[in-house]
Amino acid sequence: MLLVDDRLKAAREHAAAGRHDNAALLFESILDVSPGHGEALCGLIEAQLAKGQLETAQALLKKATAASGRDPGFLTLAAKIALLSENGSEAERLTERALAIDPYFVEAALLKADFLASSGALSDLEDLLNSVRVRNPDPHILLGISKLYYSHGLLGPALTVAQEALSLKPESADLNILVGQILSALGDHGKAEPFLETAHLQDPANPEILLALANNAAATGQLTEAVRFADRAKILFPDLMPAWLSYIRIKANRGEAIEALREFAPVAKAAKNRMDATLTLGAAYRLAGEPEKTLQLLEPLLASAPQLDEPVRLQLFSILRDAFLSTGQLEKVATIPDTFLTTNLQLSEDAMADHEALANRLRSAALVIDPKLSNLEFMVMARFFGELGRGFDTPVVGTSALSQLAQLFGYENYLPNDAHETSGKPFEFSHAFPVSQVLAVPATLRGGLTGKVPYLPIREDLHQRWHDALSEFPRPWIGLAWNESPPGLTLDTLLPSLPPMPGTLISTIWDHSREQLAGHKGIIDAGRHIRRLDDLAALLHALDFVIGPDGIVLHAAGAANTPGLALVSHMTPWYWHARDGRSLWYPDMDVVRAPRFGHWATLMPELAEEIEGRINDRF
Repeated sequence: MLLVDDRLKAAREHAAAGRHDNAALLFESILDVSPGHGEALCGLIEAQLAKGQLETAQALLKKATAASGRDPGFLTLAAKIALLSENGSEAERLTERALAIDPYFVEAALLKADFLASSGALSDLEDLLNSVRVRNPDPHILLGISKLYYSHGLLGPALTVAQEALSLKPESADLNILVGQILSALGDHGKAEPFLETAHLQDPANPEILLALANNAAATGQLTEAVRFADRAKILFPDLMPAWLSYIRIKANRGEAIEALREFAPVAKAAKNRMDATLTLGAAYRLAGEPEKTLQLLEPLLASAPQLDEPVRLQLFSILRDAFLSTGQLEKVATIPDTFLTTNLQLSEDAMADHEALANRLRSAALVIDPKLSNLEFMVMARFFGELGRGFDTPVVGTSALSQLAQLFGYENYLPNDAHETSGKPFEFSHAFPVSQVLAVPATLRGGLTGKVPYLPIREDLHQRWHDALSEFPRPWIGLAWNESPPGLTLDTLLPSLPPMPGTLISTIWDHSREQLAGHKGIIDAGRHIRRLDDLAALLHALDFVIGPDGIVLHAAGAANTPGLALVSHMTPWYWHARDGRSLWYPDMDVVRAPRFGHWATLMPELAEEIEGRINDRF
């Protein structure tokens, strides 16, 4: 006859392997023999929850014995069921009871961490998890700590903790994907790939892993591989909107946005969650280069936004903010409510309405370059920093890779948040302000909607050095920039589309892409003298004009108020919105937009006439 211990061991193994039906049968057989068996009851409830049987799990709770009320595992499980039943207050009460019995019980601590995170009590959350970590360095606790750091842009500490957890449980798909996601966020896509692939082998049908693989492949230009993973995710989970959005984004990068939208249209129409599908369709229109359709679809939803669940509301605001910016409706951006300000600055709604109190809090806060902000978006937002903080003394927090970019705009007090070894707690500031939310600050505090130009500081000695070095060449001095490789805008693709121009052509490229200069006589290679970004800033201040694609050079030129011509993709980033062909954010920069998606080599001949007209107007 099988002993209870034998059945229990087998049930655990089935549950760990995801064979929940088998686990449930064994747990039920144990309860037939021993009706009050606590672990079997908990195991059966968890198996039912894993199968989505909430009502069955609720019914099983009633079989609890007096001993169950003193078991932190059972109490935590009951709290999870209360949460699924939308009874948050009961869930918190049960969690507190579990922690009162065992303050270091992992599952209860993680549940309490979720409650603290939702209330914005990040310091208390960190203290809780670290106190449990000291007594019980369980991989799940380490996973929770790492996710906490990762969600707030503390990538270095997040990676350190996640790798510690992975050393304890190397087969964990959750830990492998987290390490891969952090490495990907740090821009180390090559190192991220094997962790994501390991997670995929362990859990091949996990949509989060499939999408992480798709996004990582897209970031390295492997668009065919990226489409394969995204397509797999949407086939396995046809109602999963993030899978469709990832697929549409990657197809748009391949110039196939319209095709992807046609695929998605019937799915959106038949979706059970109409709001989720509507938001995804709105975001998809934006990816397809049609932000006006995004606004037609989503702007009417603003009136009912207060009734939406917070995650849905924030997603709506994010999509609308980008669409408003992309269409130049800046006055509407400032009217979108933003709970991030209240949460991060820890101010009440009344205090937020008091501009003096808000200004004082902003001056004491660190500026955080949050993960959702791209390098180029940061360069646009930098125009507001002087108004928000205390000048160049304001601490700026971000990844090490962005330190030179912050210093380019004069901010030397830069604190990297991706150092693997940290002294003390990562949360060193009582308040943090995410740079991505700058436009939510009232205009009276941050200045006009497009700020002031120029705002790119220069070292006069470097500026004079460039001026002296170029003085022997005829003016105007015209800077050229280009992309590293196709389908981007390479130098060989750019030059044939430029009309004859007076003056001197000067390369502003300083990395290995300078190799494209080979065979092009008459272009001054200024890039070989650029060692730091402040060298680039001084050069751009000295130049008379700059031509090239979206990138650091064109943004720095715009911030220096140097005239130029930006050649941008059909899916125009919001910061290149133009009025009558002139950039809204960089008033002395003309913008030429590609007429459709595609390879720059095929697009440039179509743009040659417009480019010639813009340049002739300048010279």
